[in-house]
Amino acid sequence: MEPMVWLNGSLKPLSEATIGVYDLSLLRGYGIYEGLAAHDGEPFRFHDHWQRFGRSAATLDLALPYAEGEVLLAMRDVVRANAPHGRATIRMILTGGTAEGGIVHVRGREVLYLLAEPMAPYPAPWYEQGARAITHEHRRVLPEFKTIDYIAAVRLQPKLRETGAAEAIYVSEGCALECTGSNLFAVKDEVIITPAEGMLHGITRNVTLELARAAGMKVEERTLPLSELLSSDEAFITSSFKDIVPLASVDDTPIPSPGPITRNLMARFAQYANGFRN
Repeated sequence: MEPMVWLNGSLKPLSEATIGVYDLSLLRGYGIYEGLAAHDGEPFRFHDHWQRFGRSAATLDLALPYAEGEVLLAMRDVVRANAPHGRATIRMILTGGTAEGGIVHVRGREVLYLLAEPMAPYPAPWYEQGARAITHEHRRVLPEFKTIDYIAAVRLQPKLRETGAAEAIYVSEGCALECTGSNLFAVKDEVIITPAEGMLHGITRNVTLELARAAGMKVEERTLPLSELLSSDEAFITSSFKDIVPLASVDDTPIPSPGPITRNLMARFAQYANGFRN
């Protein structure tokens, strides 16, 4: 059966879901994006994603063509059509719409579409033994927002496959910031450390911090020098599609993995996600 796409108000087969060749997302890479997980048909922390989506839209002066409630219902519909059971991957994209003169954004022409598919499981050893990460010198433009500019992430995919790494950590001016599609955490002397600036405040990151603080764990949101990450007692990454993944090494430096705090948070997150409802 052909996958279904929700596009500007209607659910249609993938082969019929198109946007114009003059769309700003194609001509100039102008648009925003959100990636969500769904659990048995229900989008995980949709309101949080929608709030961040709205902040990203405001930054690019993009108009949101539909209200939050309408998009939540649409998202449930596209998940039900493509992956109603188990875990699903959802992508929500807002483009700049048809450009004026090939570059000018005109509010009101935006295109919103939703994709959903069954979530392919990540390798079990990542969670059981820890995953590898590599570093890459890079700092995203507008790092606090989720735009469709994933050029660096796409270019790094061959190297990730070649090295067997789960992620590439962006490093700038000697500090670890974030990964191509994940947030970064280190643990030192039982303190959980995560970058506070120069990165996207991920929804899974925020939930992890909520769970850590509720459990009485010590948390610091601050600058994370790469040297501190490499000497950490534990390290892990978080994302909507990966949940919490312990890191066993960064480049050629081994990190104890998975450590007790990471295991604790993995269990707490799994329990929270399994019982989640919007």
